[in-house]
Amino acid sequence: MSYVQPTGPVVDGGQPARSNGLATAGLVLGIIAVIFSFIPLVNVIVWPLAILGLIFGAIGLNKSGKVGKGKGASITALVTSLVSVVMFFVMNAVFVSAVDEAVKETQKELDKSYDSAKVDDGSAKTGEGTDENPVLKDFRLSKCDVTTSEWGGKELALHIDYTNNGDRRYSYFLEGEVLADGKKISDFLSTAENLAPGQTFKDEDAGVLVSSDKLEGAKKLECKVIEANRHDF
Repeated sequence: MSYVQPTGPVVDGGQPARSNGLATAGLVLGIIAVIFSFIPLVNVIVWPLAILGLIFGAIGLNKSGKVGKGKGASITALVTSLVSVVMFFVMNAVFVSAVDEAVKETQKELDKSYDSAKVDDGSAKTGEGTDENPVLKDFRLSKCDVTTSEWGGKELALHIDYTNNGDRRYSYFLEGEVLADGKKISDFLSTAENLAPGQTFKDEDAGVLVSSDKLEGAKKLECKVIEANRHDF
């Protein structure tokens, strides 16, 4: 009777060695999943790789007890697949946090460049203008005088003229102070609401009340705008 020599490698007992390809496949998939898990957005590919890596690793680990090989590769496949899933969440959380921080910083810069202007004392006196910011061209302090009321007392007449020189509707808010002979005697506020492009508005009551005794002996009266803001709709 003829004898057929077994092909391929043999193990003790003369039986051909059986391979554990699933363990190897799971290992490869787990390693690839870990690599991609560090790349935000692109790392969505981790999920199919990790799932297959876990399945192949589990099957390979079970098979390793029968074929005597592939146990280490199977365990590594399971570990790398699980690690890739964890890193997916970590890296995406870091990415989202970084994007959120960048958006906040950008918003801060936009807020700083918003149509508002901080003016140093003396740079926005009655009748004066400035080219520093467009909003400062949209108003003028047309009157800042001491007048006599109908009861014979002294009172402040503060008028502010607005003209919307922009290309959209704006509302304005001004803050300022009143000085008599160089000494501050009051603050004032003025607003103009929802002005269309080219529309004008005269505020003849700028929200300031000054006692007559502070105006009685004043030789020089000044009204200064300290802060000017506008916002669109």
